[in-house]
Amino acid sequence: MDNWETTTEWQSSSNVEKQKRGENVTDENSEKWVISVCGLNCAKCDIYEAGHGNEKLRDEIIEWFGKERNEAVKPEQVRCEGCSGPLIRHWSPECKMMLCARERGLQYCFQCEDFPCANVDEFSSDGISHHERTVENSKRMKEIGIDAWIEEQKSKGQCAFCP
Repeated sequence: MDNWETTTEWQSSSNVEKQKRGENVTDENSEKWVISVCGLNCAKCDIYEAGHGNEKLRDEIIEWFGKERNEAVKPEQVRCEGCSGPLIRHWSPECKMMLCARERGLQYCFQCEDFPCANVDEFSSDGISHHERTVENSKRMKEIGIDAWIEEQKSKGQCAFCP
């Protein structure tokens, strides 16, 4: 329960089930952006949403962990404040990129002189589709700034969770 693989495993499962039911998989609150250290939009992650008041989604996550992983997860465990929040309220408190950025006093990986580093390369090449764009997106954020990048993504109609 303590890594991005689990979050992505749940996220993918959740979206596949929604698609099977003919539901829209984009977030109804498409204006919210909380950019993570690596360049993902935390606000569109199911775990983040569940921890910020979406009780239906929280209950689905708890049920999924019970069925798919045979793990008992309490409602208060389904929470995340994103990379800039306290580690005690982070779904993946051992995230290498987040810990590295904090250690270096940075908010985003692209601010580092070593970007892209082995941690970022490993994350972006782990085979998970929305992780693949993190390096390209981070380079663009560095070039034009986060606010301009978000506006660019909105104008392109990019996936809400997969900036």
